[in-house]
Amino acid sequence: MRDDQQNTAPEPTPAPKPLPGSVYVRPGIDDRPDYDKALTPEDKAAVARLAVHQPRKKVEASVTQAETQAAQMIADGSPAAAAASVDAAVPDMASAYVDMRDPVVSADGQRPDARQVTRLAWGFALAALLSVMAWASLNLLALPALIAYIGWRGPSGEHVALFGQGELADLHIGEIGDGGLAVSWAWGLAVVIIVGVVVSLFAEAGVAALSDRTRTERGRRTPWIAAGGFLAALTTLLLGLNTSVVGIALLWGLTQVGYAMLTVPMAAAFSERVPDKFRPRVVRARGIGQMVGQALGVWLGVGGLVTGGSYLPFITAAVVFVIAGIVPLLVWPKEPSSEALARTPMSSRAFFDRFRAPYHATEFWKAFASRTLVSAGVGIVPMFLWFVAAGLIFRGWFVQGNSTALVMPVGSLIASMALATLAGSVIAAFIAGPAGEYVEDPRYLSAASCVLYAVAVALPMTLLSVTSMILFALIAGFAFGLIDTFGQLLAMSAMPDPLNAGHDLAFFNLSNSAGLLIAALAGAIGVQATGGFAVLFPIAIVCLIASALITLTMRA
Repeated sequence: MRDDQQNTAPEPTPAPKPLPGSVYVRPGIDDRPDYDKALTPEDKAAVARLAVHQPRKKVEASVTQAETQAAQMIADGSPAAAAASVDAAVPDMASAYVDMRDPVVSADGQRPDARQVTRLAWGFALAALLSVMAWASLNLLALPALIAYIGWRGPSGEHVALFGQGELADLHIGEIGDGGLAVSWAWGLAVVIIVGVVVSLFAEAGVAALSDRTRTERGRRTPWIAAGGFLAALTTLLLGLNTSVVGIALLWGLTQVGYAMLTVPMAAAFSERVPDKFRPRVVRARGIGQMVGQALGVWLGVGGLVTGGSYLPFITAAVVFVIAGIVPLLVWPKEPSSEALARTPMSSRAFFDRFRAPYHATEFWKAFASRTLVSAGVGIVPMFLWFVAAGLIFRGWFVQGNSTALVMPVGSLIASMALATLAGSVIAAFIAGPAGEYVEDPRYLSAASCVLYAVAVALPMTLLSVTSMILFALIAGFAFGLIDTFGQLLAMSAMPDPLNAGHDLAFFNLSNSAGLLIAALAGAIGVQATGGFAVLFPIAIVCLIASALITLTMRA
């Protein structure tokens, strides 16, 4: 055999031709030409001229997100209603259950796993606990005690009554009920509360609009939450150093800005980061955090007043504010970057849109008026609780020969009432859930709960004592949980247009602020007219009964 024959590879056996119909060519897939090769440069230029630029979708403003405003309503209401996690049927057209999207995917496009959902639940629970804890300590203890401290002076100018400093013999306790200290205390606190409410209305609108447009690697909400905790802490420290009502009012307004930066982005983050399927679980966790936070906040304030005087509660509240702005961010999964979001120019409409009321909505206005009166009736006694305890229940504390500082019995009473309110809220949380799911007409249950709260207020009004105040707190915590649960059901059913529910809920949430304004003004005017704090109880009863009557006139 020759060498060339040895080096030549054998030719491959030819493959048989495929049988007719054995090869299926998918139309539009297998027979699609390669346009980069098939088209000439002139053809490619013609196709490019036909291309249409699709701008990125604008990010929906948080003021128009129904779930965001529902989360804000829950945060402003009773913790028992949140812990009960009653399905209030939020008319949210963006819900995954409406357009058959995946309900385990959040609004920001994330699909959290089981571990991340647990982190979200714990994060929102801790956020609610810490923010409410600091806020309750300031509102119920530190702020009214500071106003009483700067206003209650002996003839030598020393603060002699609250913390046991100076000569107690020089103090005339009877001035409390004679229109002297009572009127100055009431108007001082009322002015501070009114300034804070007005500032908070605009601060919440501004923070919501600006955080929607924040584009950072850390997301839209994270920078605001962290900065809000530090700003609230700084203004709280400065607040406790003031010795005039004007200075307190100005710094209290700045504290409202920091608190809005802390809480408003949290409500927006709740609707954006929690998938629809897991929202009841996370709402329940938030409610439990609120309930525990309120009780711990009162005890924190009482402990600070008893052990360190008037300034220590401000220091502890400032520390809690800093923790509230950091810990939830560490517990949550990292927020996705917002750098790729479309740029939306700031406009006056974005700021004032939440103040635009819906038109031709009679049932909506009935629900708004009912909630406003509930907020006023429920808020007026706790707002002036420190003064009620110091000026009514323990009015003769030093006259009776006690040498212990007045802060001891007042703080003990408020701490005991906080525990009683917590117990009532827990009971309401267990009852409100089943009742809210099976009730067909929540009007009657809501009105009955208002009447029950009025009965609770009547207890200390008719027989003022430490025992009656604790019973009032127990029944009031239970009644308010039911009021808020059924009130949310009525509010959702009163929305005039489901397509505009987010905006309408944003305006509806203003009823809480309107109720606080009414409570502050009515309380100060009533104290000035009567010279004492006993008038607060009948004012609360009138507001609650009026709310019950308005509720009964609503359409089922």
